[in-house]
Amino acid sequence: MSVDTGRILEEVTRTSISLLLKEPFYSHLFSCMNKIVVDSDNDVQTMAIGITDNAHTLYINPLFWDNFLTDEDHRYGVIKHEVLHIIFKHTLVNPKSYNKHLLNIAMDLVVNQFIERKQLPDESLFLETFPELEFEKDRTFHYYYDKLLALKNDINGKYKDSVAAANLNSIKEKSHGLNRHDKWFEIYSQNNIDKTLTEAQIDNLINIANNKTSIKVFGNLPAGLRLWIEKILIKPVPLVDWRRVVKLFSESSCKTKIKTTLKRPSKRFGTVPGIKIKKLRKLLIAIDTSGSINKAELSDFFSEVYHIWRQGAEIEVVECDVVIKRSYAYKGVTPTFVTGGGGTDFNAPLEYGNSNFKPDGLIYFTDGFAPRPKTHARFPLLWVISKNGIEVDSNDFKHLPGRKAKL
Repeated sequence: MSVDTGRILEEVTRTSISLLLKEPFYSHLFSCMNKIVVDSDNDVQTMAIGITDNAHTLYINPLFWDNFLTDEDHRYGVIKHEVLHIIFKHTLVNPKSYNKHLLNIAMDLVVNQFIERKQLPDESLFLETFPELEFEKDRTFHYYYDKLLALKNDINGKYKDSVAAANLNSIKEKSHGLNRHDKWFEIYSQNNIDKTLTEAQIDNLINIANNKTSIKVFGNLPAGLRLWIEKILIKPVPLVDWRRVVKLFSESSCKTKIKTTLKRPSKRFGTVPGIKIKKLRKLLIAIDTSGSINKAELSDFFSEVYHIWRQGAEIEVVECDVVIKRSYAYKGVTPTFVTGGGGTDFNAPLEYGNSNFKPDGLIYFTDGFAPRPKTHARFPLLWVISKNGIEVDSNDFKHLPGRKAKL
């Protein structure tokens, strides 16, 4: 049977427009996602979130869309349901340390609080599904998971013959829409670098949606959801005082910018007397993307780069392991992917700076696990070592040329 992909995607678009008219924040985020209609015999038998090039993708089975999601309200609610899972970063949680079945239930309890009952199929799960647990609203999946685990184990027989226990026993791994979580495996099983980039992509989607949403509309979001989003939007405090650090490179600054003040032009001389010469720091920033760099380290690196950029520096980023994999001008946005994953060699960025970029200084973010570079840099160097990197009292740390700091 041929799949009418165009028609289904058009109907998905109409649902997105309904979101835009009623709840634009979700629509702005959803519009940035990939949407793929799969064959009817695909492993995705419903509608599920997966991954494509570190970007979240909505996979839609045509039989599920045409035969199960026939109600316009349900189409609206299920799409919003999937978007909320992304916002809460549920797709990144590895269930290895949890009872996967209870984890899936707990995550659905989180997101379904923000969707009207009529917009979800009858089989959907709500806080009221487990009345004896007396769930509080606006809690994380950890809270609901712990309560569900206590219900399942029921050590003291507290929940024997309860409605909550009966409902939990009736919920199967493939029922109540929980099978839509199966596709998440390809997301949370990524390597640390790719997983970090996928999380950065979620933050970027949320930032885009926020920028497109009016303050009034954003303020009308449920309080619990709004607080979660605000935590993502607020950049963390830098781990290093970059205002002081960037000054280290100001003496050799080779670019200037003429800035005029708000003073009136001189009637006598026809000039603007309030002219200031502002030095621009031209910095090369090397990001170690070798296989030894984990998710937390990459996150720290790009967070610090953002704060360096805020100081007004012109920044060229090079991603490198043994060689430089990629270079680009940094404009305040974390890239959606990085390249690397091999060993580590410190020489390539130094050689690049000497012959190509010729910066006022190089800041090298790394864990420090590599031989001392043989290339002599013709500019100031600052090594920023990750929290789990080489220790400050080690010979490897002491023998790095230039200034050194540890996060």
